[in-house]
Amino acid sequence: MTIPNFITHFWYKIPQKVFLTLIFIGCITASLHAQETKSIQNPYLKTTLHGGLGFAVLYGSATINLERMVTQSLDKKITATFAKVGYGTYGSLGDSGQYLFIQYGFLTGKKAGHFEMSAGPNFVVNGDMKLPVAASIGYRHQRPGKSFLYRAGIALPESIYFGMGLSF
Repeated sequence: MTIPNFITHFWYKIPQKVFLTLIFIGCITASLHAQETKSIQNPYLKTTLHGGLGFAVLYGSATINLERMVTQSLDKKITATFAKVGYGTYGSLGDSGQYLFIQYGFLTGKKAGHFEMSAGPNFVVNGDMKLPVAASIGYRHQRPGKSFLYRAGIALPESIYFGMGLSF
């Protein structure tokens, strides 16, 4: 039995690392969602769409992210965990291109101010960027139950960034 050409073409066109990473994140998300605490008084809205601009000396980036809360618990130190997918573009003196990343992270803080940290693989769509990991550490202002948020921090490949978005 032979596999049709369009299936093998599709499989080799999309990097296998991206496919396996998405399956891995899906499994983690499903298992963590099953462990979610029932004692949430004022939960964060589950899905967030946010964008950001990053600058550092002769480097600039623009990124858009889709994020989904995986767990929430206002009575613990880590108040929420999330998974996100981001797509962005970058430019510098010698290079420009696009990137795609998948990250898993957490938030701390019970009110409006949060410390956020996330990391995951980075895939270069085009360009000469040689960065296999995407990571972010910063501050997020988002009140439980409210839709608006803004964030600032340091990230790879975004550099020093500022962003804002909406949860729904």
